[in-house]
Amino acid sequence: MAAPTSRRSLPAQCASNRCHRAARSGVLRRRPAEPGARLCGPCTRALAADLAALPALHHDSEQHLVLPARQGGLARVTGHRPDPPPVSDAALEARHDAVVQLASWARLVLDSTGDGQPPERTVPALAAFLGRHVGLLAAHPAAGPAADGIARVATTLRLVVAPPRPGLVPLGTCVEPGCEAEVTLPERGGEDLVLRGPMCGAGHVLTPRQWLLLNRRQSMSEAKETA
Repeated sequence: MAAPTSRRSLPAQCASNRCHRAARSGVLRRRPAEPGARLCGPCTRALAADLAALPALHHDSEQHLVLPARQGGLARVTGHRPDPPPVSDAALEARHDAVVQLASWARLVLDSTGDGQPPERTVPALAAFLGRHVGLLAAHPAAGPAADGIARVATTLRLVVAPPRPGLVPLGTCVEPGCEAEVTLPERGGEDLVLRGPMCGAGHVLTPRQWLLLNRRQSMSEAKETA
């Protein structure tokens, strides 16, 4: 009779909260880390995708720094300096946090390798540098916080670039691992529904299978509340 498998021989679980939250909510089982890494394959690929998307998100967020001017305001008095346009605190903070977070993880990579020149302190340069070292990040003891921190930066910038639009029906929390944004559908349905589909505030478009999973989870939640 073969000896039972030792717990120590089992692969370690993924260190990212994407897997932890998904397992806790019952959406997915928490995945094991890849050999020689602390993140699972999907979370490593999600980290790489976030880094690849950050330069464009940061660039597009610049268009949302200035808030739209109020309509019907007081008429400007001749000879007085006009008030400066209102600035979006959310956009400013998201853009600043992107640089701070990426610079911090770039420093970690440089300290781990012991050589190389630090990248320019811009989102494109920092994201490209970290993208070249995804494998090192995924294997580092801080892999979980790195993946989670970079995911939060990307999600926050996505919300700045594409904030939730009015006329949307809330459906519940996103079923993507580690995402807690609200899923919505166009209120009018019709062509808007076909073109857009169910989408969360972080930009995840749900597949038909995920939509069914969300509906099932909502039904279970409602059943528990009425029990």
